[in-house]
Amino acid sequence: MQGSTTQPASDKSLFRLTEFFSGRTRAWGIFEDRFGRVRRRIDVEMEGAWRDNIFVLEERFTYETGETENRTWLVEPISDSHFRATCPDCVGFAHGVCDAESIRMSYRFLLQMDARDIVVSFDDRIYRMGDQIALNRATMTKWGVKLGELSLFFQRVLDDDLRADDRPSA
Repeated sequence: MQGSTTQPASDKSLFRLTEFFSGRTRAWGIFEDRFGRVRRRIDVEMEGAWRDNIFVLEERFTYETGETENRTWLVEPISDSHFRATCPDCVGFAHGVCDAESIRMSYRFLLQMDARDIVVSFDDRIYRMGDQIALNRATMTKWGVKLGELSLFFQRVLDDDLRADDRPSA
């Protein structure tokens, strides 16, 4: 996809996914199972940019085991406060809504667990903590049963020269 790299005009009072994640963002967090046990520690590097009328968010996950995973989300604005998004592991579309302080997405996701693929549901909420920081809580369920929660802390990267070894590790 090639084209404009600028974002369409928008109301600045809303906390928009496409504005917060424009440019580079880092995240750190954990995945807890339904019993509150930490199962994974996660570092994430993200890069977001507009390509034509689609916002492309590239994610690179690094787990405490050294395992890595890449994902690319394509985000399409529907209205001022609504959007839809998809990636190769998303079943259909993620439906999102934003308000002044938060972003909420609901989606189904293909996940590999114990060497088999299962489809789970996510209720994903991102809360604005300041201009450069946000908190993410995502609840994962299957057939209405809670499987676990993902907690991530996002920080926008303002200095392109920030070295990777300056960040906390998973």
